[in-house]
Amino acid sequence: MWELSGGELTRTWASEEARRRADLPCDRAQLAAACQAQAPAVLEWPGEADTWWRVQITPLGGTSVLAAFMDITAHRAHLRSLRASEHLNGEILSRLQEGVVVVDMDARVVVVNDAAAALFGVAVQDIADRPVSGIPVDLLDDHGHLLSDEQQPLTRALLGEEVSDQVVRFVRRDGSLLWVEIHANPLRDEHGEQYGAVASYDDVTARVEQDRRTRHEADHDALTGLANRRALERTLEAALGRAAARSRAVGVVMLDLDGFKAINDTRGHAAGDSALREVAARLRRCVRERDLVARLGGDEFVVVLTDLDRVDAVADSVERVREALTPSFDDMELRAAIGVALYPSDGGTADDLLAHADRAMYVDKGARNGSLR
Repeated sequence: MWELSGGELTRTWASEEARRRADLPCDRAQLAAACQAQAPAVLEWPGEADTWWRVQITPLGGTSVLAAFMDITAHRAHLRSLRASEHLNGEILSRLQEGVVVVDMDARVVVVNDAAAALFGVAVQDIADRPVSGIPVDLLDDHGHLLSDEQQPLTRALLGEEVSDQVVRFVRRDGSLLWVEIHANPLRDEHGEQYGAVASYDDVTARVEQDRRTRHEADHDALTGLANRRALERTLEAALGRAAARSRAVGVVMLDLDGFKAINDTRGHAAGDSALREVAARLRRCVRERDLVARLGGDEFVVVLTDLDRVDAVADSVERVREALTPSFDDMELRAAIGVALYPSDGGTADDLLAHADRAMYVDKGARNGSLR
């Protein structure tokens, strides 16, 4: 017990044993102030050999107080370690190229790093300590559909689900678009109780766009932009499957340009390439959006007419193709031999129909009268 009397601070002991064992530091100025204030207080001060002490002050009335000492050296060391760890974690988060967001169970943002804020197109302070629903970004799936609240990766993680490699499109409030890969996981304490969720965001725009370019190049003719043979065969097989299930017809129209070699020989390959691009554009304009126009190579083209409910629709389409090719282009005639095959009467597979249309085209080419065969 400490007592302030006549400006002098004195100490009394509960027992002689306590006096002998006591080797405690004393900040007399703070103790004198506590005796005068007669208010509960908690003080901390250093001792010898890098020790630290916490002193619980309990007023006893008058100018006396009870001082209970606790060695907090280990506790302060732990705090220093924790602060260093938090500082290190903060440094790591700030230097990560991936965006990181941590939310509590109320879906409130408790941690967000600079990279995440940059991906969202906002400043950190605009979203920190606010509901995650307030982040001004729309998330779209591969088909351009807006993700519902239940489909949001962080929402799913808050419900205990682990979300890996979900690629979505970010639409930011300035209208800019990004492709982002998201991982989201629940956060649990040592007892297994969930206390929040964490999500990481990685800008994969360059990768996605390169993948799309690669897929496009693999399925399209470089000169005309039309589907190539690989895409033609895949699309035709799919169309036949749908037609079989719905009792519909599919038409295959094959074209071979007349006199194309003469164009290349007399006017050069640049003129020939221009003619091929013009034919491709005209064919696209004269068919439905769901139909396919492909270039097999050279001066051969194929049109796939899908989901036909009547057979004579093929004849109508062929007539539109002939009319589309009738006007000359840069003083070049764009006539073509045409052969047609119809599912199911002329074959049941893509190979059968293409072979039948090819034979019919060469019959038409030989006849030179443009009749439909």
